[in-house]
Amino acid sequence: MLDIKWKNNRKKIVITILVLLVCVLITMAFFPSINCIGQANLEEVKLDSEEAYSKETVDEDFMENLYKGCYVLYQEEVERKSGEQVTGSELFIESYPGKEELAETEGDTKDAADSFIDEVIEEWSRIFEEYRSGVDYCVIGEDDKTASNTNTGNPLEEVTEYTSSIEELSGNYVEIFGIRFDENGVMEVKPYFSRVSTRGDEIIKKLGQIDRKNLLETTYTDNFGESYQLRLEKPKDFQVVFAIPANSIYADAMYDGNNDFYNQYGSYLNAYSNAGAKFLYAAVAIYLTAFAFFMSSRKIWKDDVMVHRPGKCYLMEAALIGVFIVLCMQDTLVELIWQQNYRSFAEISNATHTKGTYEVLSSLFGCACFLFCVYAAWYVSVYFLRPFFSLGMKQYVREYSFIYQIFPWLKKKWKKFMDEIHHVDFSEKSTKTIVKIVVLNFIVLSLLSFLWAFGIIALGIYSVVLFYLLKKNYEKIRKDYQTLLQGVNRIAEGDLNTVITEDLGVFEPFRGELVKIRSGFKKAVDEEVKSQRMKTELITNVSHDLKTPLTAITTYVELLKKEDITEEERRSYIETLEKKSLRLKMLIEDLFEVSKASSNNIVLNPIELDVVNLMKQVSIEHVDKIHEKGMELRWIVAEEKVIVKLDNQKTYRIFENLFGNVQKYAMPNSRVYVEVKTTENMVEIVMKNMSAEELNINAEEITERFVRGDSSRNTEGSGLGLAIAKSFTEAQGGKFHIEVDGDLFKAVLEFPLA
Repeated sequence: MLDIKWKNNRKKIVITILVLLVCVLITMAFFPSINCIGQANLEEVKLDSEEAYSKETVDEDFMENLYKGCYVLYQEEVERKSGEQVTGSELFIESYPGKEELAETEGDTKDAADSFIDEVIEEWSRIFEEYRSGVDYCVIGEDDKTASNTNTGNPLEEVTEYTSSIEELSGNYVEIFGIRFDENGVMEVKPYFSRVSTRGDEIIKKLGQIDRKNLLETTYTDNFGESYQLRLEKPKDFQVVFAIPANSIYADAMYDGNNDFYNQYGSYLNAYSNAGAKFLYAAVAIYLTAFAFFMSSRKIWKDDVMVHRPGKCYLMEAALIGVFIVLCMQDTLVELIWQQNYRSFAEISNATHTKGTYEVLSSLFGCACFLFCVYAAWYVSVYFLRPFFSLGMKQYVREYSFIYQIFPWLKKKWKKFMDEIHHVDFSEKSTKTIVKIVVLNFIVLSLLSFLWAFGIIALGIYSVVLFYLLKKNYEKIRKDYQTLLQGVNRIAEGDLNTVITEDLGVFEPFRGELVKIRSGFKKAVDEEVKSQRMKTELITNVSHDLKTPLTAITTYVELLKKEDITEEERRSYIETLEKKSLRLKMLIEDLFEVSKASSNNIVLNPIELDVVNLMKQVSIEHVDKIHEKGMELRWIVAEEKVIVKLDNQKTYRIFENLFGNVQKYAMPNSRVYVEVKTTENMVEIVMKNMSAEELNINAEEITERFVRGDSSRNTEGSGLGLAIAKSFTEAQGGKFHIEVDGDLFKAVLEFPLA
């Protein structure tokens, strides 16, 4: 299928090329007839204005530029004879005032003066180059060799000797005159032919009036401020014949009042347009348009025609530009006809003998190639505009327009740019964003500067747009500020659950800070509430724990006052009083320890001690009561000593409270694990046991004051044991925390090794 489609496409390409070639040949076939009619139209215009033409004077600038051309042609003639390249300074400044002074100066100054003269001659050559295409000339050499731009098509070299030659040439030229320089450089002007009898004398007069003194003399100033008067030498033993062709744009441009190049160009354009040149091109364009519609018809070519865009070829703009360029080239195409100045096919044949076959054929071939390119551009442009009629404007623009493809990209970039402006992060440097704004403004102003006077109007529009954008951005910033202010006010009023959901634009970085502030306030409030709750519980627990032994002491004191009690009862009451007083003493001591820890008033006397040995000493005091409850103490410790620099008394109290906690709250008939692990610079002590009561308390709260694992408070204890252990541990640079996993209770201590 693809092979068949490729063959069909190749067939269409071949057909298209053949049709374009036929159009080129047909167009060029009409050139001779249009040239005849165009020249006739020009003759009518010239005859109608012959009276005005006879009153016009020769243009001084035109004649001055031809005079400069004599120097250019003289240099070319010298180079032709010598076979070597000659510079203007070598040829025209053999002697001049100041030359001797220059010769005595440094070489750089002399070279600079020569370069200055070379530049003058090069400028004259550039000016004369514009005349070569519209003015014929023939340099008469002493060796009977001539240099001419007519290629012997018009024998100008014969006008100096044969009057009959002048009569033959009179039909092709409006002016023929010669300029001769003798061996001393004296100029002689000789008119050979002019359509107006008085014109020859006027040409002599105009060339004689040229201010050759100012033209040939100039002042050169070197880098040191020294001035030198330079004068150009005149050509010597040199003769040139100039002829102005009747069909040249300079035929009228050499005269005052009729020397506007564009006016003459317009005369030729009107003459050849009226001869049918533009009609010819319009007919070919219409035919190629119809042919393009034919080649893109799906009814004729079925599925071989690509209605939708092929690949990534977005060619709508290119097609429109192509059509526009070809339409603007109508005048160039008309000019193409009068440049091929042949009025019949016989003239073309004769020209091959006079000008040479190569020159004639190369000129015609170049013309054909140019026409082929123009027609091909028109055909391709129309071919890619054709889908507009099948797809409709909207779909055609979407598929074929390159600008439409980049518009979403530009829109995306613009949106990203505006979003970047609206969300400037003031916590970071904004240099990149500022540079983007400045560069964009520079580009806009640069484009406006190319509009000349219209740039003022465009600048006004740009200012209005800029004002609108600034006002819009200012309003958004003000709105974002109000939103931020409202959120801050709600937090200030105590609404710590407020959340700002709106986009804050340039204030967006403050959203995170507000979240931090809100979280900090909530944490502070929660801590305060917790502190108040703990104070209340502290008062309640202290009152309860102090009231219980005091009540017992008061009760037994009253019992001791009775006289009817036995001695055995008295001893029992005294023992109870002793226990309750010791209980009260321990509670008060714990309160003092906690108070010191809270005020950072703990006095430490650190020494190097073996924590494993210390723990075993403490466990001996509690082992009997632990065994009474059927619990088994398991030690997982290293054989070597674990030396830590700690306060012996405070550390002893830590372990005593931990073993006391095990004794009170561990499940009877269970195992208690004591594990000591060391790392490179830390020692970790872990005590694990199963709780007798269900642990429904937070592991963090269990180290608070007066908090017990036994929430019913049936066991003995102040509830300050773990709080004291934590305070003493942290006071010595260690870490203490509780882990609860179901009924598993784990106390973990960490100390830095000595």
